[in-house]
Amino acid sequence: MFDILIKVSPFFGLVALGYLIKQKQIISVTGQLYLTRFIMYVSLPAVLLEKLATTDFDMLLNFKFLGAYSFSLLLLLMLSGALGFLVFERKASHAIMIGLGSVYANIGFLAIPVLALSIGEWTSIPLALMLTIDLVILLPLASFFLQLTTMQNVDNAHTPMKILKRSLLNPLIVSIVIGLCLSAMRIKVGEPITDILKFIGNTAGPCAMFIVGTSLVGRKISAKPYEAGFISIFKLCIAPFVVFVVMTSFKVSPTWIMAATLGAAMPCAAVLGVVAEEYKVMPFQASTAVVLTTLCAAGTLPFLIHYFPG
Repeated sequence: MFDILIKVSPFFGLVALGYLIKQKQIISVTGQLYLTRFIMYVSLPAVLLEKLATTDFDMLLNFKFLGAYSFSLLLLLMLSGALGFLVFERKASHAIMIGLGSVYANIGFLAIPVLALSIGEWTSIPLALMLTIDLVILLPLASFFLQLTTMQNVDNAHTPMKILKRSLLNPLIVSIVIGLCLSAMRIKVGEPITDILKFIGNTAGPCAMFIVGTSLVGRKISAKPYEAGFISIFKLCIAPFVVFVVMTSFKVSPTWIMAATLGAAMPCAAVLGVVAEEYKVMPFQASTAVVLTTLCAAGTLPFLIHYFPG
């Protein structure tokens, strides 16, 4: 386990560095924005495009894996949302936000770079499929139900259809679609192009972890952290366990079970706080959950990576 901790410690060191630099105002908001755009529009799409385009399409068309992950998401959403509704404020919007926070993992900025380094670059393939489901199905679906339960709090810029459109035009999704098409059509990508994509993609991990650190600055800590604690426990402990059990029940390949479980064990995506602010639903608790899960993941992830056979 100590070897795994040594491997992933530089990533969480970059989180701390990003937090420190942003807190000391060494990097401006504009600089942070441009670095985030570079990751979202260039480096991470390069990683996904290169991996998917050079992978056999039969491996990507893994309906068993996609079905198992989708079922586990639905199960977790219903379970965490129902428990949140019964234990905390009995509001549908709160239950939806608790459910979303309990399953929406930081796959793009954390899972892909961390698991690529600690386990292998092959993990980018199942993680890319999980990311697609999260961005195209999970987030728009949760936003749609939040829209229904908070009609008076949402302006026209955040309607479910517009959110779905933005999700489909997300550079990560576009790169996944292009990579899948190239793989499906058996188009061989030239070595110079794949070398360029790999070179650009190598910047994704360090830059992404740095941005995660900068995004934690200014996050509000809730005066009533119980919901955030519930989300954090569910996200880091229960969610990966459920994904593991469902994947095993569906008889998914052991290596892909490992990737999916570790992906589910990632902390809450920073987007959770943005969604909460947009819909005026538990914004403080959502931001607290992002901070708590990110900090705690520095300890839980090495343990889980060590648990699975490499």
